[in-house]
Amino acid sequence: MPLLCSKPLLFTAQVFVVVLSFFVALFFAWHTLSSINFFYPFLYDTLDFGSVIQHYAPLNIHKSGFEQTDRAQHIVLFGEIVSAINRGGQGLAEMVYYDSQGRVMDTFLHRAEVIHLQDVANLLEVLTQVTYWAMGILCALVIMFKLKKRPLNHLAKTLGWTLAGLGILSALVIAWDAQAIFYALHTLMFPAEHQWFFYYQESLMTTLMKAPDIFAAIAALLLVLAFVYCAGLLWAISRILKQENT
Repeated sequence: MPLLCSKPLLFTAQVFVVVLSFFVALFFAWHTLSSINFFYPFLYDTLDFGSVIQHYAPLNIHKSGFEQTDRAQHIVLFGEIVSAINRGGQGLAEMVYYDSQGRVMDTFLHRAEVIHLQDVANLLEVLTQVTYWAMGILCALVIMFKLKKRPLNHLAKTLGWTLAGLGILSALVIAWDAQAIFYALHTLMFPAEHQWFFYYQESLMTTLMKAPDIFAAIAALLLVLAFVYCAGLLWAISRILKQENT
C-alpha cells in the first residue's frame, strides 16, 4: 500500500504533525520566555515575592543578610539562574549577593541548590536534543505529505481537539492535586540522592521564586505561548503543502 494512502495512516501522520509541532512550539516558547526571564518583575510584584523574601530570608539556616537586598538585585539573581540553566549550569556556584554598599555578602546558592539546578540544566539539555529529533521527524513528515501531495485536512479541528485535550488534562491535574503531581515528576526526573525540595528557611532560591507559585505561573505562560507558536507553525506547514498542490 502506498505511503500515506490509507486513511488511518494518514490520520495518524497528521496527529503526529500536530503533536510534534506543539512539542517544538514548547521549545521555542521556553527560549522566548527565558530571554525575558519569564516576566519575573511582573510576577515579583503580582505574587508579592518581596514580602516572602523579607519574612523568610532572616530565617535561612545557610545564608544571612539576604533581606537587606532589594528588588533590583532579586531580578538580577533570577535572571542569572535562568541564564545558567540554559547554559548547562555554568556560573551557578559563582552567583553572589551584595550589601547596600556593593560589597559581596555571600554566594547565593548552597551546594544542594547548585546540584539541583545543575540537574535542571542537564534535563534541559536532554530535552533540547529530543526537540532536535522532533524537528527532524516533523520535517520528514511534512516532506512525505508534500511528496504525496496530501494537504493537512481539518487542521483547525485537530488543533481544537489538541487544545481541548490540554484543557482537560490541566483540569484533571488541578482536580487531582497539581502539587502532588509536580512533586512526583521531580522524583521521577531527578536522581534520588539529590535534594530537589527545599523549605524557604533552607533555600534563598526557593524564597526568591516563592516556589511553587512561580512554577504554576511559568507553566501557564509556556502553554499559552506554545499554543500560539503551534498554531503559527501549523499554519505555515499547511501553506507549504497548499503551495505544493497548486
